[in-house]
Amino acid sequence: MSIPIVAIIGLPNSGKSTFFNKVLERRSALTYPVAGTTRDRAYGLANWNGFSFYLVDTAGIIAKPDSELEKSVQKQTAVAKEEADLIIYVADGSTLLSAQDLAVTANLTHARKPIILAVNKIDTRNTKTETIAASYLKLGLGKTYPISSVNGTGIGDLLDAVVDKLKTYHLSPITYNLTGLRIAFIGKPNVGKSSLINQLLKQERLVVHHEAGTTRSTVEVPFEHGGQKFLLLDTAGIKKKWKQDADVAAAAAFQAIRALEHTDVALFTIDASSDLTAQDQIIADQILESKKSCVIVLNKADLIDQKQKDKILDDLPNYLPQMWFLPVIFVSAKTGQDLNVLLKLAQQSFNAASKIADQSELDEFLKKILDENMPGKMEDQRAPKIYSLKQLGTKPPMFRMTVNFPAAIATAWKKWFEKQFRLKFGLEGTPIEIKYIRKQ
Repeated sequence: MSIPIVAIIGLPNSGKSTFFNKVLERRSALTYPVAGTTRDRAYGLANWNGFSFYLVDTAGIIAKPDSELEKSVQKQTAVAKEEADLIIYVADGSTLLSAQDLAVTANLTHARKPIILAVNKIDTRNTKTETIAASYLKLGLGKTYPISSVNGTGIGDLLDAVVDKLKTYHLSPITYNLTGLRIAFIGKPNVGKSSLINQLLKQERLVVHHEAGTTRSTVEVPFEHGGQKFLLLDTAGIKKKWKQDADVAAAAAFQAIRALEHTDVALFTIDASSDLTAQDQIIADQILESKKSCVIVLNKADLIDQKQKDKILDDLPNYLPQMWFLPVIFVSAKTGQDLNVLLKLAQQSFNAASKIADQSELDEFLKKILDENMPGKMEDQRAPKIYSLKQLGTKPPMFRMTVNFPAAIATAWKKWFEKQFRLKFGLEGTPIEIKYIRKQ
């Protein structure tokens, strides 16, 4: 049974994304006090009184877009309008009804979809705000629902009306939990993250433009391939010195970093047709700090030849030595090259992070290693002794090595052991943590 879709539509800066976040009870859509912050349509699964529906955040309606980027953005809103089972028109309750509101709602009524009118930014109730809310009755959309997306006032009544309207239109109430492997495309601006997702979906689901920084909010896109469910996360490009910037691009970059907290696998996307930079190294460190599974994705492979590919592979250990344990793949968002393999690598990396090693195998491996290469005595340290190796957890895999004196184990031996350990237990694509603990 399909899940109803409810699109949030309105003029720029009417508070649509704030409303979207309030209903979902999480900061999914980027909000910023600049009109036009939202560009892609963002989906979130909402549940109200046992009834589930997709809530779709959209860009503000612009009557006459004057650039190719604005036209692409408006196309996303048009798609949301067409696929919606119900539309919530969000009006800006800090201002009186405008001619633009009349024009937009006239266009919406042509879609022959049920429409509910929400007058937002009614943070306090007084004569002035009630007068403003009442002015929107002239739109002819029926009852007006004054709401505050900031403090939540009136949203419960609005959602009651949404569910009642969906039931009226013969959409059965269902409860649904969105599941699937969450994979996030992370990287610099303009490396092709949105294009890769569009190629996977075989549709122009996300706004793509040559202007760096086109993507702003982190957009979650459900996707199924070969019987496997995925949730694809498109994130804003993380640009240089984003922490020092005080604009919407900086806020978008910060949201991209936060997206790592809620993902299963990071797809570190790099433009293979350009040189690796210090910014790639900074992003690599951010991914490693998140302790998430990861695949290095070299996009735009269609723009380079085999000799250039070989050079990139030679350079990677120098630029990204800390990511030596990750799989690397060349792909092309333009041609679709090896995107099926990319999904398999993402799944394998997640499986590696979830792996639980059998204790007897750990014991056998440790004995074999110590027989081959017992760590030697360091100067001014006692002779090292290793007693046991046990797994503590997963995602990422964590292990405890019990020793007589942790400082006696040389760093070089630890690195060698980790490599042997990864090879034995198939831990490519995931960070691991081995804690050297003194025996009590």
